[in-house]
Amino acid sequence: MEKQTKYPELKQLSLSILGTAIGVGLTLFANNRVDYSRQRSAQRETAIMAVCDIDEIAQGLKDEIQLEDSLFQVTMYVSSHQELIDSLSKDTLDMAFKYLYDDPTVVKPWTADTKENAFNSGIDARMNLGNNQFYDNVQSCYYVRRSLMKVMADAPMFRRPLSKDAYEDILYELPPTAFFNGGVLNLEGLRHVMKQVFAQKSTALYIVRYFDRKDVYKNAVTKLEGLNRENKLLMDITDEDIEKYIRQNSEDVSQQDIADLIIGRWVLNKDTIVFHEDSTFERTWVMEIQGQIQLKEEQQDVLVLIPTAVRTKGLWTLNGDTLTYDCDSRNAEMLSFDFDTSNFPQATVERLKDTLDFNKEMTRRTILEKFQQQTLKFDEVVSFDRSGNTMVWTHEETTPDGNKQTTSLHLFRKPE
Repeated sequence: MEKQTKYPELKQLSLSILGTAIGVGLTLFANNRVDYSRQRSAQRETAIMAVCDIDEIAQGLKDEIQLEDSLFQVTMYVSSHQELIDSLSKDTLDMAFKYLYDDPTVVKPWTADTKENAFNSGIDARMNLGNNQFYDNVQSCYYVRRSLMKVMADAPMFRRPLSKDAYEDILYELPPTAFFNGGVLNLEGLRHVMKQVFAQKSTALYIVRYFDRKDVYKNAVTKLEGLNRENKLLMDITDEDIEKYIRQNSEDVSQQDIADLIIGRWVLNKDTIVFHEDSTFERTWVMEIQGQIQLKEEQQDVLVLIPTAVRTKGLWTLNGDTLTYDCDSRNAEMLSFDFDTSNFPQATVERLKDTLDFNKEMTRRTILEKFQQQTLKFDEVVSFDRSGNTMVWTHEETTPDGNKQTTSLHLFRKPE
């Protein structure tokens, strides 16, 4: 007689528990495999990001060397022909000025540490990358950059002879005739400044140290390129991987047609540009013109601020990634105009009250007429960030010494 199971439901329960345990185990195994795959993908993307960033730093320093070469040649020519400063072109003097002036507004793209911070932002970047040597190499690369930046900030060989304070002191001494109405140096003023700068012993010393500076740049490039070659080998990163990464991070998110992305309202500095679907556009130019009024009776010059807004319309076309927009400046219209007389002595305002309105209208008409005489046609290579809300305009110019110089403008989409 077959033995009966006293509690058959326990057998079913055991089988159910076993089945559930196997199911949970398979689920955990599958999830772990997915998490591991994602982790490996994230590790590789982080590694490629760092490698690309270091390549860009090295290229930025090569560009620095090329710029140093071109500006040095021009500056050396001016230095050895100081007697010709009064006859040299503005472009030549501008290049020499750029070489010698410690301009506080210049920010070098290769100094940006955004990606370095992203690389180090993980809880344990070394462990997450899975390769200690690669991690150490990347840190060494960023150390090369930081060390170079410190040398450039502290070493005498990088100390430009014309500091911003010294430049301001020279400007204070210049006569009013050395400036345009906007307070910008004209050619006469620039020549006066350059004569003073080249008369300083520090200028000659800075020029002589050109070779030392170039060696510092070249040594940094050599270290970066050597370490980064090793980085690529350690993580098996190919040129194709790098090209794919760059493509993915520069393409538009939705791969929309460039023309579709251009359409809309954009802000460029203080200006607003609206591109319409029918290939028309309008641009509002917002300016603050500075005028200098000579008050003969008071024997003084008064600075007058003239906030002005002018609107132009025109047509835009797209050829590949090149945007051409042509303003019909002849039909420009004045949207707003103000003539700030707050700097005038009160007695002068009283004296001129009968003619002040006439002078304001004459100034308004003169500004508009000069604007209408401008040729405002531009060709810009267009690109977008991944959101499609930042548009970059790039165009290339040829400097007097024959080198190419790229200028970029950033426009930001304005919600309707």
